[in-house]
Amino acid sequence: MKRTIKKLMLILLAALVSAGALSGCVKHTHIVVDSRRVGDYFCSFYEDGTVDITGYYGSDEELTVPEMIEGHVVIGFGIKAFDGNGTLKTVIIPQSVTSLPAKLFNSCAALESIYVPPFVQSIGKNVVYECPAFTTVLYGGSEAQWEKVFIGSVPWTDNYVLINSEMVYNFEP
Repeated sequence: MKRTIKKLMLILLAALVSAGALSGCVKHTHIVVDSRRVGDYFCSFYEDGTVDITGYYGSDEELTVPEMIEGHVVIGFGIKAFDGNGTLKTVIIPQSVTSLPAKLFNSCAALESIYVPPFVQSIGKNVVYECPAFTTVLYGGSEAQWEKVFIGSVPWTDNYVLINSEMVYNFEP
């Protein structure tokens, strides 16, 4: 009986680890030392000198997300960080980011394009979701590099908008 329970716990643990690995978003294991608004961004600052942007509250049409905020390197975003923004048309993701979380651009009615740097290794489920104007991915790498990016969940359904967008390779912002 104890062995059965132990085996079940190991299987459950393996399943949870696999689910995290397959979610399309790199999980940060940093310790948050501060969370606050800085200009148009809400940020989580980590002890190692990095920061995640967890919300954007600006009204820009074209936004170049900074690579550093208050001396901290921007390494990622929270899920739905740009949720409901009605003014953004183009967003340039910084070179320091290696993953894009699920529904990063959720219900962004005016969003037409995003720049994805060549260092992005994974993209979460429905990264562009309910964005009717979206048409273009501006990718900083080659087509061969893009094909190596893990696109979360079931790409042909969960990331349908992203996969079926016009791709511009080797784009330099």
